Amino acid sequence: MARMRGLFRLLKAAQPQRKGKKNTFVVIAVFALLICMSGVLSGKEISSGNSCRTLRCMARIYVSCGEYTKALPLAEKALNLAETNKVSDSELSSCLIDLAWVYKAQMQFEKAQQACERGLELQKKAYYENHPYVAYTLRILSSIYQGQGDYQKARDSLYQAMVIMLENHPADEQVIAPFKVDIAKLLVAQGNLAEAETYYLSALDLINKSYGPDHLYTAGVNGDLAKLYVLQGKYDKAEPLITQTLAVQEKIYGPDHHLIAPSWLTKAKVCQVTGNYAQAESLINKALVAIEKTGNAVAFAKLEQSVEEIRASRQVAYGPIAKANK
Repeated sequence: MARMRGLFRLLKAAQPQRKGKKNTFVVIAVFALLICMSGVLSGKEISSGNSCRTLRCMARIYVSCGEYTKALPLAEKALNLAETNKVSDSELSSCLIDLAWVYKAQMQFEKAQQACERGLELQKKAYYENHPYVAYTLRILSSIYQGQGDYQKARDSLYQAMVIMLENHPADEQVIAPFKVDIAKLLVAQGNLAEAETYYLSALDLINKSYGPDHLYTAGVNGDLAKLYVLQGKYDKAEPLITQTLAVQEKIYGPDHHLIAPSWLTKAKVCQVTGNYAQAESLINKALVAIEKTGNAVAFAKLEQSVEEIRASRQVAYGPIAKANK
């Protein structure tokens, strides 16, 4: 009891000190992190497997907050502990796959690929070739290949994942939706925008039925679809979607979180077309500041490139929204 009272005091101190609604996302994440830490500090993690799982849990909480720099040493320590103590294949594969996800988020794609491919083989050994867990890992591997620009491998992995999922679930189940979203993202990267829109709309039909319009995952996919509409020049469709996305994300993450940066840039592009250059610049600067604070130089450089493209397009104002504002 004394330990739990101490945790609650720490939780209260960690809550955002600003007026209005509390940042529920951060509160829950901090509380879960403290629970994980309490298990470590209590000395009850007497087995290597439990210690690995605790470290992975802590790393995942940081990942959910977008704190990849803090997640990395925990994920690496979990893997080192797993390898040193020769834990089960299933636990070792989980350590490798979690670490691959963190590497991918930090754009260390070569390390991510090596860890993910190794984790995938162990996962197949621990379960079976067409287990749903394997499908989810193939999704991660596909995104790594896509980050490397190898679209053929990305597509092969993703379609293999979809085949496995359809062997285990009906096509209209919610669990199929993330795979459709990933296919849509890959199609966008390859320039197949019309087909990508079809996949996004099909996925959103399942997602809205399961989560509703105010869920964080729904908001994220809406943001992706808004970005697609911007690429297609369908600004009248993009504007309400990205506005709704930002309302949900800022409520959950807080108004200045770096994970919202892609949505701010999409909104900035819409503002450019409507001629609202001041708001566009405000959103751009907000994104730059948020990403800079993470200390991720690669992500900041990539963001700066996107910003330059947005600013360069200032002279271009077309589409239904732009016409309506003339």
